[in-house]
Amino acid sequence: MITPIIDSALLGVKDAKVKIFVDCSELKGLELRAAWDDFKLGLKHGGKFEKVAILGNKKWLKYSSKIASWFISGEVRYFEDVKEVLMWFQE
Repeated sequence: MITPIIDSALLGVKDAKVKIFVDCSELKGLELRAAWDDFKLGLKHGGKFEKVAILGNKKWLKYSSKIASWFISGEVRYFEDVKEVLMWFQE
């Protein structure tokens, strides 16, 4: 699970500006429990995320990225090409 890793990494860091790359290109589906955990993570640390890139090839991931942007202060974008993600992170 990613939440404890992010919690630990951000512990004691002030004014964090985190860029996250989530590769969902091989994701088969989404369980309700995982979606809930992701939602809680966004509420807890959403103000620390500068950019969140979601890489995938499913239409529902594109819509999920739009919903995620409601709970995260930084930019959330959906991509289908890893090169575009890397270029966006370098901007």
